Amino acid sequence: MSRKSARPFVGLIALLFLVGCGSPIIPAKTKPLVNVYNGCNAYCTKVGVGGLAREINKKLIENEYIVVEPKNLLNYKVVTEIVYNPADERAAEDIQETLEVGKLIPQQDLPAGGVQIILGMDSVVGAFPTMKVEHKILILNSTSKKGLAKEMTIKVNHGLTKKYGFYTTDDADRYYYETVTYYPPSLEESAKEVFAAVGTGRMEPVDQLKDIVVVLGLEFDPNTKKRLGLAEKSEIPEAKIVVDKTDFTLFVYDLSGNVLESFPASIGKNPDLADKKQAGDDRTPEGSFTVSGIQDSAGWTFEGRPAYGPWFISLSTPPFSGIGIHGTDEPEKIGTAASEGCIRLRNEDLEKLMSYVRVGMIVDIRH
Repeated sequence: MSRKSARPFVGLIALLFLVGCGSPIIPAKTKPLVNVYNGCNAYCTKVGVGGLAREINKKLIENEYIVVEPKNLLNYKVVTEIVYNPADERAAEDIQETLEVGKLIPQQDLPAGGVQIILGMDSVVGAFPTMKVEHKILILNSTSKKGLAKEMTIKVNHGLTKKYGFYTTDDADRYYYETVTYYPPSLEESAKEVFAAVGTGRMEPVDQLKDIVVVLGLEFDPNTKKRLGLAEKSEIPEAKIVVDKTDFTLFVYDLSGNVLESFPASIGKNPDLADKKQAGDDRTPEGSFTVSGIQDSAGWTFEGRPAYGPWFISLSTPPFSGIGIHGTDEPEKIGTAASEGCIRLRNEDLEKLMSYVRVGMIVDIRH
């Protein structure tokens, strides 16, 4: 290129810098589409507020997010979840910072460019900053044992010497395997009294939660446990999970190598069935991994469908994230290569598998 013909090119570069106020013009990255679901609709009615999802949508719109018309999804979700494809991690973190609430959950099977927010009870106070915060106790029955929540309310109220008011008892959205006492950190001492009165389960602090919420689990209903094919904790052996990609089967072994359960499974839909090489290649990773967490995925959706079943068992599969074992709304595809990389089971088989699952347990995936 001659010196003369280079001048217009140099001038163009200078113009770009001037227009950009001293910086090159770089197109801004498009923010993902956001779906907001009210996961605590009945709770909102109890505390006297309406339009929770719409209030959250307003905050997101103010931060230049494109949002979908909000929907009511569940009645009593406690902890807000922000579910996203790992490619949208930065946006999910920004949403969490904007809302000042929410547990981040990467999900490989969720399409990139979309984030789902399932609002829990912990999002209410932040969405309605002028509401009067009066702490109460809500007891939910997640079993089929009639009158259990009412009986427990009387027991807890007596144990607290009527220190707090109670909401009308109700049924949880699904079965809980273990009783949980959720509480705001500021009410820890009172929560300990509630926990002692309930007599079983575990405690879990939740930032920005307004009330103490007790969900009564299947400890209180052996008949339901038996009907679901679930063993008592004392009867559950130490176990590990093995996924055979060639046979499309998930096995549960005890530590002596005996097969305790086997379930047909689906794996990544890439037809070569090989080890995962990069994010987005639709392969299921191979190796020895561990269970890193368990989420209630009953409210998660994929293209508007409840595609994840009742539970999502997160696996630690470095360097990849968002891989797990979950249910499906397409049981006809079980036993085939059909997922984005996760392991899918029929929902009823997933419920049985939950009897063995513990955070930290070994999951071997092999071909």
